[in-house]
Amino acid sequence: MLAIDTSTAHCTVAFGERRAGVVAPTGHAEHLAELIREVVPDMAAIERIVVGVGPGPYTGLRVGVVTAATMSLALGIPAAGVCSLDGLGRRLGDGVVVTDARRREVFAAQYEDGRRVTGPDVLPPAVVADRWPGVRVVGPAVQRYPELGEFAQLEAADLLDVPADLPVHPWYLREPDATPAP
Repeated sequence: MLAIDTSTAHCTVAFGERRAGVVAPTGHAEHLAELIREVVPDMAAIERIVVGVGPGPYTGLRVGVVTAATMSLALGIPAAGVCSLDGLGRRLGDGVVVTDARRREVFAAQYEDGRRVTGPDVLPPAVVADRWPGVRVVGPAVQRYPELGEFAQLEAADLLDVPADLPVHPWYLREPDATPAP
């Protein structure tokens, strides 16, 4: 199974035990194909694709979702989506996973025994601290908001063990930052 996640600045892929990733706040489209070639020795070996569908920034999510859908069609194999926070949530066990939602907000979801019980929601960091006092908070958003907890990167490899039952459509949770010109 090939796993792809482009929901954060860390563009990452996994295929079996092989993993690759690059931290790039923009430009996932330029990196993703090369990362896939790096971890997949033979495209015919891919039997299924899982893709992190977000929440995350518009363009980054689009790159991963479109790549997964295109490969699924071209290779004639199934693809499914998974909440991008769920892989780290499963690894965390109990606590809250946060990623940067920009606009001084985070995407946050709470986990118990590795299963999502609330969220994801778009929240200011102060609300996360108030809503879950004393609860372990981890995720890439901690790099920007260190008062929240511990830094941890989302990894496509974590998605390999999460039930993938969402459609392959981006899960934005809010409108894009860009707006059409009048």
